[in-house]
Amino acid sequence: MNNMNTRNYGVVIGRLVRQPKVYENRDGSHKVLYTLAVSRNFSNKEGKRDSDFVNLEAFLPARSRLDQSVYSCIRVGELMAVRYTIRTSTYTDANGEGRFGTSLLTQDVELLEGKPADAEQPARGRETRETKGGVELQKEDELPF
Repeated sequence: MNNMNTRNYGVVIGRLVRQPKVYENRDGSHKVLYTLAVSRNFSNKEGKRDSDFVNLEAFLPARSRLDQSVYSCIRVGELMAVRYTIRTSTYTDANGEGRFGTSLLTQDVELLEGKPADAEQPARGRETRETKGGVELQKEDELPF
């Protein structure tokens, strides 16, 4: 764990729900927002495991290339392990009220499934088009899992 505070980290394993949403900052760095569907460790009354949808964020420095990052090659439905640290923040909203926020900041991503034989083909639902402030998200009803 390179430079990671071992008192403030966690690991989440789940499947990517939609293509990451990427925002470019003024300084050329990027903020990446994505969500993993994570199975709970117990079954419900029907014997099925429910999932939690965990929102994560990542920061790519200005000197790094987005097209060479893991976020440009992951696909919806892909199984990933993500190490994160918890970040808290306070801010004042538009109404002047103090707010508190918590985010999970990605430290490391590991893809847990091998590359499929058809990896050269575009991933289903991967066709995205640039929109102001990020990449258009896939519709929820098109999830492959």
